[in-house]
Amino acid sequence: MLRPFLPGPGRPRPRAWWWLAPTALLVLCLCAVLIPRESAPSTAAVAPPPPPPPLSSAEPSELCSTAQNRYPSQPVDSGRYVINPNEWNATGGLCVHGGNDGAAFTVTRSAVARGNLTDPARGPGAYPHISTPLGSDGVSPLPIAVDNLRYATSTWRTTQVDGGVWNASYDLWYSTTRGSCSFTESAEVMIWLRGNGTSPFGKQSGELRSGGQAYRVYEAPKKSSHTLITYEAASATNVVTDLDLRAFTRDAVQRGYVPAGSYLCAVQAGFEIWEGGAGLGTDAFSFEVAAGRPSGAITSAVPGYCLDSRVAGDPAAVGAATCDGSPAQSWTMGEDGSVGQAGRCLEDPDIGFPVLTGCTRRPDQRWRSTDGGQLLNEDSGKCLENPATGPTGTGNGSQVRMRLCAAKPAQEWHRPV
Repeated sequence: MLRPFLPGPGRPRPRAWWWLAPTALLVLCLCAVLIPRESAPSTAAVAPPPPPPPLSSAEPSELCSTAQNRYPSQPVDSGRYVINPNEWNATGGLCVHGGNDGAAFTVTRSAVARGNLTDPARGPGAYPHISTPLGSDGVSPLPIAVDNLRYATSTWRTTQVDGGVWNASYDLWYSTTRGSCSFTESAEVMIWLRGNGTSPFGKQSGELRSGGQAYRVYEAPKKSSHTLITYEAASATNVVTDLDLRAFTRDAVQRGYVPAGSYLCAVQAGFEIWEGGAGLGTDAFSFEVAAGRPSGAITSAVPGYCLDSRVAGDPAAVGAATCDGSPAQSWTMGEDGSVGQAGRCLEDPDIGFPVLTGCTRRPDQRWRSTDGGQLLNEDSGKCLENPATGPTGTGNGSQVRMRLCAAKPAQEWHRPV
């Protein structure tokens, strides 16, 4: 316990506190004069900078959005694609110039700014883009059912600028019916090559690897039939070559953002713009697609071997045998990640060996190709391995197995395309 202070023998008695009052008052006065005072923070709202004035009328070579027509379009590349300034959520005006020959466009002028967004909560002010034609018009190869995509690839080369707030992104649309491609109801998949001053909407949820590039996945809340999932390139780029759009489609289907029975109805590539954007451009664009599931032999990197459903004594087993072009070596790759043959699907039951059994769409029947060429099971995380180690005939017909993934020829397989 602390004892109270008491004056002891021979100690001077402490003085009362008030004798210091004049000194303290003098110090306070000096501080008030000598120490600079910071101004109090203002509580008034800071007005946003005024938006740029609306654009003047279009030049002869420009395609511009206007108050009367927000979405003018122009065919390019002999009608294979269309370009559109698409100022859907702003009022300042935006103009593009199409390439004289081929699939290209440049944003020549933009008055899009945060101060003239129609609804800032809805996102960017404009999305100038190049797109596949909409509808079954005999020109566009779309729509195609997502579970019947044999391949879907795109090459896109862009010109980017440092100023402004924008992203360079693909916009893929999936309709629930073949005859409709409603942008307010369809599922939406975005692939960002670069975000400049902006980030994707949604919760980050893992990543997808495709073509040697990692993409961060952002899942937006599901509030209606229109869903949005975004894949952002971990390393910003201005060009992609033969980008595998099926890989993104498959991942979005498995995450529940694209209905398995829907149709890929439109592929667009452009720039979502919140601010500025003049100078952004598409230098070259192409999109290739075909219907039909990839079917054929799955060949091993061990020379001469193919995946085979003929293993003596076990009709459910799968082996590696000399490639002979027989039906037992023909496999169909499903958009849901399945690997099937004659109504059965390859499954990893986690017993060390895969089996052929009835198709269920469960995770243990989903497979994906890694950058190293392995066939990886989505459920177990293990890879399919060929037991053969030498020329054709050594271990011919042996049952394949599931092993921890490793960079070696026994785990490298080449899928049909």
